[in-house]
Amino acid sequence: MSNSAEPLTWIWVDAPYLREQAQRCARLARDCPHVATAHELEAIGIELMEKAAQLDYLQEYRGTGESTPD
Repeated sequence: MSNSAEPLTWIWVDAPYLREQAQRCARLARDCPHVATAHELEAIGIELMEKAAQLDYLQEYRGTGESTPD
């Protein structure tokens, strides 16, 4: 365990940024000659797209003032 007193850095990302990164992963996967790495890049891209959709969903409900449905 480190004793460093480095402060935590919070980074705010939005849905368009996540989609851009997902598209980047897809392009990298298409150009990657290593099959396992290409599959992992595709999986990361899919996960980023899902997170972007979740952010859109949460943003929609935050804007209406309603609580998010379960």
